[in-house]
Amino acid sequence: MASPKGLLFFYKNLFKMITFPCLTTPRPKPLPAPAPLIGPSGPKDDKGLKDVFDHLDVDKDGKISSNELTDYFTSVGESVSHKVAERVINEFDSDGDELLDFGDFEKLMKQDESKEVEDVLRSAFEMFEVEKGCGCITPKGLQQMLRQLGDVKSHDECVAMIRPFDLDGNGFLDFHEFQQMMSPT
Repeated sequence: MASPKGLLFFYKNLFKMITFPCLTTPRPKPLPAPAPLIGPSGPKDDKGLKDVFDHLDVDKDGKISSNELTDYFTSVGESVSHKVAERVINEFDSDGDELLDFGDFEKLMKQDESKEVEDVLRSAFEMFEVEKGCGCITPKGLQQMLRQLGDVKSHDECVAMIRPFDLDGNGFLDFHEFQQMMSPT
């Protein structure tokens, strides 16, 4: 059984490669370049998903095998083990044939992404916590992280940066406030 980290790597990279092909190395057969499959505020486009599915279905049998997935990742310079590809396929395979038909692929790509986004945001949030596990970003924590990133700010500047997103007025950001701050809308 593949580790959750391996699956998360797989999902993130597949999503990145089919959504943002400019972030990957050139490949022999380019992916269709319609509008992104998912935008900052919109759902994945079914036509775009079908185009991606057709691209991954190299033998054109209407199904994607674990070999087709691993070959695709290899072609773009990424390494995904055959076991991870098999695990993903088995997780979404609805008819037990160890292949993904379009419906299975659609479920894979349209799975609840909010959990993944929350996990990424949670990791970023934790980087700013001065006292690990305290559940808040303080002006001091923001100042320290910005300094590590090469952006030196005064304590007062950090207080001013936090203030517009501090919904409860306590002087620091909890995770919910951080999510709101990071939200595109």
